Amino acid sequence: MSAGRARDILGILLDRVECVPDRTRQPAERAPADFPSAAERAAFDRLLADAERHGAISVVKGRGEARHLTERIRLKDAARLYKFLGRVPALERARAAVSLLRESSVPKHDDAAKARDSIFEGWLRGERPFSIGLEQTDQAAEFITALDAVLARNPMDRRDLRTYSGQTTGNTKLLERHASRIVGFLKQIGQLDPDLSDNDAMVSLGLEKFPQPVLMAGPVCIANTDFSSMVYVGIPPEQASLIEPAGVIRSIITIENLASFNRHVREARQSSDLAVYTGGFPSRAVTTALAAISRWPGVTRVHHWGDIDEGGLRIALHLTSLLPIPVLPHLMNPTLARQHGIPAKSSRKINLPSDHPWQPLAAFLETDQARFLEQEKIDPEPVSIIKARS
Repeated sequence: MSAGRARDILGILLDRVECVPDRTRQPAERAPADFPSAAERAAFDRLLADAERHGAISVVKGRGEARHLTERIRLKDAARLYKFLGRVPALERARAAVSLLRESSVPKHDDAAKARDSIFEGWLRGERPFSIGLEQTDQAAEFITALDAVLARNPMDRRDLRTYSGQTTGNTKLLERHASRIVGFLKQIGQLDPDLSDNDAMVSLGLEKFPQPVLMAGPVCIANTDFSSMVYVGIPPEQASLIEPAGVIRSIITIENLASFNRHVREARQSSDLAVYTGGFPSRAVTTALAAISRWPGVTRVHHWGDIDEGGLRIALHLTSLLPIPVLPHLMNPTLARQHGIPAKSSRKINLPSDHPWQPLAAFLETDQARFLEQEKIDPEPVSIIKARS
């Protein structure tokens, strides 16, 4: 048992060398003060004496009455200690892992190749890039395969997450298994909003377990079928770009939460208004539909209604970045938040121009007086009767 404790201490000495390979002083470790029995102390000392005879370490004894006790163990020769323990140096193991991954993973996309290179570099520095250790070459190869599949995906591809994963990687759950790593890397290279959750990020990439229909209400038609008389309709994702107006469109509103969408289309929507449910962070199908709608004749703006909090603002700004027409707040202003919201921690600062339609709300959420408001707490109102609020 105590021989094992001695080997652990010797291993720690080598760990410290590998963490700081250019250190000027050899590392040392203090010996345990207590042992369960004299026999275990003797086993501990025997292994250390054997390592000392091999020239790997030096054993420092105590003084006076403790001169027969081991006080510290100091590394003397790392190469000899590696040999004594039968341990391969980390750099050699890293080089072997790099070689193995290079042979087993040949990415097709340039960014996937960059990710693989960053794994190589991290391993050689003694790090765990993407939380993958050099002993996990199979996992690293899986990650690169999954990333390659995501980067190669056609934006118009409507296959659900597991079907796409199975047909492109041979494993239906591979993309889910490495979703956090994929999202983290894409944020790192600037392809995704750094504030997105993993789930929202995958949705924005069009990778959902099963694509949800785009829920909307208003004068729209698809394939010459008019849906104006419906309370709302679900448009299949693959037909989102084919939406056409079925009449004059007075206003367009996007709504973040399902309860508010249901209430708005039943209580506040007028016949020439169009309401679109975003489902929280909008999926690729929703953004495809909105992009098509924004090109309709006479459409000059979109109103958005969501939670008054950092997440709701982020969704609004995401829509703003995607659409070629202004996205304006609906029932999202500091006055409503002060009246009906709850105290909240201030949000991170977002630099918006002073004339930006979302600047007043962003500035309010950044203050110590910030209040958050779930949109379900507010009754729906038609876009046409909303007055400007500060």
